[in-house]
Amino acid sequence: MVRAAALMILLTTATPLYAQTVPGAERVEFDSRDQRDGKTVRLFGWFFKAKADTAGKAPLVVALHGCGGLYGSDRDLNARHAEMGELLRRQGYHVLFPDSFTPRGYASICTIKIGTRDLNVANRRRDVLGALAWAVSRPEVDAARIALLGWSHGGSTVLSSNNRQNKEVAASAVQPRAAVAFYPGCSAYLKSRDGYRPNAPLLVLIGEKDDWTPAKPCVELREKVRKQYPGDSFELRVYPDSYHDFDAPNVPLRVRKDVPNGVNPGKGVTVGSNSVAREKAYAEVVEFLKIRLGGATIPTPLPAGAKAAD
Repeated sequence: MVRAAALMILLTTATPLYAQTVPGAERVEFDSRDQRDGKTVRLFGWFFKAKADTAGKAPLVVALHGCGGLYGSDRDLNARHAEMGELLRRQGYHVLFPDSFTPRGYASICTIKIGTRDLNVANRRRDVLGALAWAVSRPEVDAARIALLGWSHGGSTVLSSNNRQNKEVAASAVQPRAAVAFYPGCSAYLKSRDGYRPNAPLLVLIGEKDDWTPAKPCVELREKVRKQYPGDSFELRVYPDSYHDFDAPNVPLRVRKDVPNGVNPGKGVTVGSNSVAREKAYAEVVEFLKIRLGGATIPTPLPAGAKAAD
């Protein structure tokens, strides 16, 4: 019922709730490995080509939106996505932003209790597998140099898509070489019967005060992985005085009472920018990808946007 209602909103709204075109991007389509009602889910996304003037193929970053979707109030990519995309392009990477929500009839799932959602990270993990298969078909993409990057629900999807213990991940013909997760939910992997092991070097970036997806389970997961698999690469950065969405540009600190999930269910979650943590985190991402993927590494200042991310 929830998904049907969301789909009706999308279909009956005079002005679409999603971008029909995104400046500078190519709209691409590909099949997810997920199915709904016995049919393969057909996805679309936005592909930005690297700005580097280099010969041959360039690496790709698959960037995964959070529970609020890809778009801002102007139905373009929201400021966080747009600025990260621009930063990565200047560093010599192609960037693909898959839209996991619109094709399934959603604009956002932030206000839906986790236990009642019919769209989860397993569904989106299969979207990633479809995106990786699509990448092989693109002549400008170096399929041997692909990274995953995501925020919140997308960050949790990165963890799921980078778990070597998952049979779907292990069996994929295309394997990323790096994974970056901003403030993912780590608790499920601490309790998982199958456990967690990074398939590719992993970088997690999270706020110390995050009360939506807290830092402590990620710290514990990192320590557990280090003990079980001492040769694997699992890097973690915890930023002081920072909450969920700390890297979203120019978002005032506030409590979202409409979010039923988090550390204190029913009391809301705190979101807002921390410009110092954001700058440090983006520098970490640039360095991490440079080491793991290479790229043109074009010197460029970190983006400083004026729009708030949704």
